[in-house]
Amino acid sequence: MLVRAVVAAAFLLHAVAGIRTHFSHRFEYEDYLEARTNTEGLAIRWNTKTAILEFGMDIGSELIIAVDNAEAPVTFSLYNYRQWELYRSLAYDIVSMDGYKETLALTCLHAATTRVVFNPATDAPNSTYKIQIGRSSQYTLQVESCTSLVNHVNASISMVNMGWDSTLSEHMGIEQLGLIPIYMGMLVVAPALTRVVVLLAAYAAFASWWIFDCMTQRQYAPGINIIFAATLVSEMVECFSKVLYYRNFSATGREHSMFGRFRDVTESISSSIFLGLLMLCSLGWAWTRRYVNTQERRFFLILYLMYLAVSLVKATCDAKRQTCQAYMLSEYALKSLMLLGVIIALNYSISRLHVKLDETRWQGTKIPQLYTRLNLLRNFRWSFLAYLLLPSFILIFNVGVINPPGTWKFLWASYLVEEMFMFGIYAHLAYTLRPIPPSFYHMICKTEAVPVEAE
Repeated sequence: MLVRAVVAAAFLLHAVAGIRTHFSHRFEYEDYLEARTNTEGLAIRWNTKTAILEFGMDIGSELIIAVDNAEAPVTFSLYNYRQWELYRSLAYDIVSMDGYKETLALTCLHAATTRVVFNPATDAPNSTYKIQIGRSSQYTLQVESCTSLVNHVNASISMVNMGWDSTLSEHMGIEQLGLIPIYMGMLVVAPALTRVVVLLAAYAAFASWWIFDCMTQRQYAPGINIIFAATLVSEMVECFSKVLYYRNFSATGREHSMFGRFRDVTESISSSIFLGLLMLCSLGWAWTRRYVNTQERRFFLILYLMYLAVSLVKATCDAKRQTCQAYMLSEYALKSLMLLGVIIALNYSISRLHVKLDETRWQGTKIPQLYTRLNLLRNFRWSFLAYLLLPSFILIFNVGVINPPGTWKFLWASYLVEEMFMFGIYAHLAYTLRPIPPSFYHMICKTEAVPVEAE
């Protein structure tokens, strides 16, 4: 879904490749004129590197650093939310050569929650350090080389929160903990605890009801109903993949796993099927007209197959590679083109019906047919409009209500609002596309009972 791309982008700003990660970096002096730059073109100091970015931790949580080896003294600095706001501008927004010359002093002496210094001359390899968290905040761990020497550092880092069982077993950040209850509800059944997959059960019940309704009215089983059933089933599978992924991530702290890949693939397939449904509905295929002409069919197949292929490749590639970023941009461009096609086709279909109504006299059953088809397309337009506005609504609601500036604990609520909103869109689509008696369907579509090559 379009909004998932937006929310996922915001989510990635709050986390790196998982909170159990291996850090490997070679620190080597860089001149100011040759220094790396950020997206705004400002210089980045050579002697500091982010290991874990803005990870929510509560009181009693634990940071574990296992230093495998280092060629020179290295410092691990832990910054809370406020400290990181100040440090980030000093470390990554260098605007002058004089400021760049103060690299060692600014990066290694800036106020931090705690620091761990590893000196290979005095400390043994594979040394392990454990730090208890005494204040709830989002923490960023920076690795800093505080000498001018070349320094190759290897370390394993883990951040562990208090789990539901009050033990150090939770590898998700505080702001992420609500993601599991979104997809899994807790139902206490004495004497055991039974877990019910809320959204999974909701989509499963929704899909089962829809398929049963279509089966009981099998005389009218147009293709659009089958596509909608496939959309519901794909959403159900996507929810199931998220349950598996978040439970595994919670237990192991590893974001990149086969569960993560399965989740990405199911999201791509679900999004592709839903976009295909929107395009077919905008053309009125199998619900306000029986056929689409050759040009419409060719355009739909080419664009849809291109999007599906790019989306699947993107879901299976490494997000850090440039080629994968190119696939992401291509997917976004194709999705935008498909949504633009939906807007054009839907507006054209509605405008054409308006023209027919203006030119048609009150005779026979033609006027009721046209008004019925117009009403169906208008209902679909409301669902599509809600889908288009969803990303903007989520961002505004997130910044203004859920996570105003300075807060961060309720990022998971954005996902909850999105899922509830999408479920409402599906419910409205189900009402619009609901099976109707065969006689009513034939009455609506009888003016286009044969394929038309050009209309």
